[in-house]
Amino acid sequence: MGRRNRPRSDGSQAPRVRRTPKPDPTREELAELERLTDALPAPLRQFRDRGLLSTRRRFHLEQAIGNRTRSLTVVLHGVHDPHNQAAVMRSCEALGIQEMVVVAQAEEPFRPSGRVTQNAFRWLDLTSQPDFDSAAAALRGRGMRLLAAAFEGQPLGEVDFTASTALVFGNESRGLPESVVDACEGSFSIPMYGLSQSFNISVAAGVALHWAVEARRRASGRTGDLDEAERAALRRRFYLQAAGAKVPQELRREIEALEQAAARPTR
Repeated sequence: MGRRNRPRSDGSQAPRVRRTPKPDPTREELAELERLTDALPAPLRQFRDRGLLSTRRRFHLEQAIGNRTRSLTVVLHGVHDPHNQAAVMRSCEALGIQEMVVVAQAEEPFRPSGRVTQNAFRWLDLTSQPDFDSAAAALRGRGMRLLAAAFEGQPLGEVDFTASTALVFGNESRGLPESVVDACEGSFSIPMYGLSQSFNISVAAGVALHWAVEARRRASGRTGDLDEAERAALRRRFYLQAAGAKVPQELRREIEALEQAAARPTR
């Protein structure tokens, strides 16, 4: 059922917003889901066997898990507007980006609009760093290169996105400081063909991420690149998140035990 928008300034009611539903799984996809579920640890099979999650919900959760990546991410530096912050988070989640990095600003705390995120924050890992140098060091420690959004950057279509990449976006009006652009391994730009001089930051992030994800899919035939352990960890988290208060405490304890077992070093 659609929800109503806020009333217009003249007091009239705006039209209902109706979301396009995701397609139902095919018979073959359902059979594959059941095979996957049968192979899961017993606590996770309970989400099916106890009816804690519908078949359709489990299917879409597994689709999201399979399409997740940690080798493509976004860094926000000085983005203050709550709607822009939230819109970037929503684009990240929708495109399978599991992690987003925020460079902390003491004078402007990160407070994304809950109305705009549409609960995207529930499925993301949000990392805060005290300054850009710390963010860059952490990302480079994972083998990632940093590319800054800049007017004079390499056109987006010419960038090789098969490497692990962090896209760095700056303030809505001022963009990125020159020192940040210089500290990155390179820069990119989004070609524009009209009279407008720039994109809104959230639009720029959405366009760049979509291009990067599609370029990766064309190159490798897939979008997700998590290993089995990473997918298993997301599955435990996503199933609990999706079922919410319906999950009994004893089942939560069993899943916590799975988490602890997975965290133990292998000999």
